[in-house]
Amino acid sequence: MRKFINYIFVLGIALAAISCAEPEAPTAAQMAEGEWFVSENYVSGQTNSALISRFILERDGNFVLEDVNSVLTTGTWTATDNSISLITADGTIDFTIITMTYTKAHLIQSLSSPLIGDVEITYLMNKGNANDY
Repeated sequence: MRKFINYIFVLGIALAAISCAEPEAPTAAQMAEGEWFVSENYVSGQTNSALISRFILERDGNFVLEDVNSVLTTGTWTATDNSISLITADGTIDFTIITMTYTKAHLIQSLSSPLIGDVEITYLMNKGNANDY
């Protein structure tokens, strides 16, 4: 009987130690995976029709980007805590992450050229399965 009580005591201590462990916050790469739809788009602070309508970031590192004309671009993607980069055959498309959760994203794309100057495009996005439970 004493041995049984010792096992329960050790089990209780183990459970207490495990339950006190701090959970790890998900990374941007973990939250970014999935299908994202542009809900609002701003060019230099002005409301604009979306340039990008959606993109799919797959777990294996591949992506599909669809613009408003239904033209698809494919390639690979990477993410850090602060940015998402889409690597295509024609170059890289970089987004700065302002906010990212499993269901919402606020991304900024900064462009610069001699013709248009400096332009900042803001994307407010919703995840495609945000209402799936």
